[in-house]
Amino acid sequence: MDDLKLVIFDMDGVIFDSEPLHDNAKRRLIKEGGITEQVDDLSWSVGLPSKLLWSNMISRYGLTKSAEELEYLQYKYILEEVKDRDIKTSEGFVEVLQFLRKQGIKIGLGSSSDRHYVDDVLHYYGIYQYFNYTVAGDEVANKKPSPDIYLKVLELAGYKASEAIAVEDSKAGSEAATAAGLNCIGYINPTSGSQDLSKCFMKINKISQITEVISKLS
Repeated sequence: MDDLKLVIFDMDGVIFDSEPLHDNAKRRLIKEGGITEQVDDLSWSVGLPSKLLWSNMISRYGLTKSAEELEYLQYKYILEEVKDRDIKTSEGFVEVLQFLRKQGIKIGLGSSSDRHYVDDVLHYYGIYQYFNYTVAGDEVANKKPSPDIYLKVLELAGYKASEAIAVEDSKAGSEAATAAGLNCIGYINPTSGSQDLSKCFMKINKISQITEVISKLS
């Protein structure tokens, strides 16, 4: 690995503990869609495009809204719950951003979520200004686990994959990062379900540990 110049964060489940909120929003939409039968564990969809889940639900249950409409409502419901419950960023995350800025390491974000949701989240938490490069899922041809999002961040930054690392909490995300040639730190988020992070070069249990990892790499 070359000198570290860029850290690229996933958003959902990393910047804030959103996976339970995604699950709540999905189940709210399932109920609103009139689905009465028990829907199995939805953790398989963590890190994957939401449209994949909704296309599956439309095909299976004949939901009347489009996958795009359902995805938009999902994001809307998540933000509502974030504000209603005053959900904070992951413990230590802002301190990690401050540390990286002090070290002169650029900060990127690569999310499969759509641009409007990404921007709303970053602005709500008051951390938008920390990110030098952000790429959303609706700005590339293929979302995670395809590498497109990470390749786009690297292109914007003008860095090689060997000069950057990613931070992910899902199987799909870690596969996307490593497919782009990045070393990936796997964040074991207990609310993200059982995620295979075997492609990550190391795993952490707390976001605050990133500071220690970066210090050793630098």
